[in-house]
Amino acid sequence: MTALDRYGPVVATVCGGFVAGYSIRESLGWDSFFIESSGYWYGAFVTAQWAGTLAVVAAVIVLTVVHSRRSSVLAAVAAALGAVVIALPSFVPIAANQAVTTNALGAGVLVGVCGHIAAGRRGPSAGLAVGLLGSMLFYSAISGLRGPREGRWMVVVPGPYLVESTVPLLVLLLTAALLVAMALRTPVIGFEASDAAAVGVLAFVYLIVYTYLGDTTSTMRMWIFAVAIAVALTYAAALKLDGRDGRYLMLGLAIAASGVNSLRSSDASWWVFAVAAVLFVGAVRVGLHRDLSTPALVLLAVVTATGLIAIDDSAVNIVGTVAYCTLYPVALGLAVGSMQPMRAVASSITPLIPFALTLFWVSAPVPPREFFWTDGTPDDNVRPIVSLYSPLPVGVVTAVIVVVACIFATRGERRDHHDRVSESSGP
Repeated sequence: MTALDRYGPVVATVCGGFVAGYSIRESLGWDSFFIESSGYWYGAFVTAQWAGTLAVVAAVIVLTVVHSRRSSVLAAVAAALGAVVIALPSFVPIAANQAVTTNALGAGVLVGVCGHIAAGRRGPSAGLAVGLLGSMLFYSAISGLRGPREGRWMVVVPGPYLVESTVPLLVLLLTAALLVAMALRTPVIGFEASDAAAVGVLAFVYLIVYTYLGDTTSTMRMWIFAVAIAVALTYAAALKLDGRDGRYLMLGLAIAASGVNSLRSSDASWWVFAVAAVLFVGAVRVGLHRDLSTPALVLLAVVTATGLIAIDDSAVNIVGTVAYCTLYPVALGLAVGSMQPMRAVASSITPLIPFALTLFWVSAPVPPREFFWTDGTPDDNVRPIVSLYSPLPVGVVTAVIVVVACIFATRGERRDHHDRVSESSGP
């Protein structure tokens, strides 16, 4: 086996996953919350939930088409197409509220190609998770390094706010070239249409539950009801996938719940996230060689619970901030490395669950929001380098309960049925 065959798929899935995840986050409008509460007709189509659902559906469609035709050439074409769709705003006039949809579709196509390249193999599957979850963990720091931007406004006067590509075109070109090369070298094996159908339906249900029960305008009781439905249906989908694939899907749910607390960074926070990135990648490598899934999920629950530490408006949650900067990437890395799946669908969709289930990191109950307009440039306020933002305690408690439930749902050895062992699995 050449070095290209050994490390090329891992590098490709890391790059493809990171570009896809960053594109989803960067395409969201700065006034999405305002639009949801104002009742604009397109409010449901500019949310993070809409983007995450579209990404999952696009990834599932790519995997289904590539495997039904058993054509690596189609996977290579999809890689180029996904990059073109993300780059589209740089060449044609696309408004901010339309770019959420185009970026989500392009990102989902790239994730589907990465899933084909990974094909359930441990290294490339872990690479895809590192790319997608890394974009989630380090988005705010990387976005800050790009310099001040006016933002992506969706409500402007007198006309639509036109946007540029979320990712520099050179980065998109290099990523697409790498994915095309690796897709052509990857045989089409190991796929079940029933798995794809299960996760596709799950993503669609997430969208319905968020839109009608758990968006940012919902009551606390309705939000908790929405969470209960999402958890129950995710567990049902995990039982359908079975074995290691099912455990991996539940990990995606746990990661989504842990995102109920989020880090806010300043322009000087890059070194904190650089340390976190090293811890994250190192923990993934440890997890690939030793099963530490249960301790990792326990640590994830503990870190999520740090959002409950009482603070007032003028203080910073030091314990929670340190935990999310250091222990959180370790917990994620150990869990991702330890719980690698067998098949392409689970390895592709699980790292997308935190993007497709936004009940925690977007709409968990918070004090009433106050809206104001800004040009997007930094203010004179001197913020901490990194600080933790948490919703009301009920949101954190609910998230901790969900993570603990995932611990019990994933405990013990789950043997895959003999007729489900993937021919594409391997070291």
